[in-house]
Amino acid sequence: MYKRLLILSSAVLSGCAVPPPEWVVAPADPQWRGPPIHAADVTVGTQTFRPVEPRGWGNIPPKEKKGESGGGHE
Repeated sequence: MYKRLLILSSAVLSGCAVPPPEWVVAPADPQWRGPPIHAADVTVGTQTFRPVEPRGWGNIPPKEKKGESGGGHE
């Protein structure tokens, strides 16, 4: 029932539609020349990151234990 109603209403409403302008449905002009196509380097302005040797463990500060932070909580 609903399918028939949907088909009937779409057929009726499509008859009331305004036709599109001519430039929309006109075929493309094969003689028209667009701007030239150029290739651009996609890596311009990027940095390269290479792996480095790991740092020694002496550069890491020791972790504080709970209660030793000195944050004012007694």
